[in-house]
Amino acid sequence: MESKQPGLYFIGEAVDVTGWLGGYNFQWAWASAFACARALASRH
Repeated sequence: MESKQPGLYFIGEAVDVTGWLGGYNFQWAWASAFACARALASRH
């Protein structure tokens, strides 16, 4: 998720996502990091 500041992105637990306890928040952090990295790599 890009902020109002160009080039500044929020991923993982900085984004307000609620999940079950027991490692699911880690999965969200890794998945959002992967998605962000792929999106940024495709821009350049």
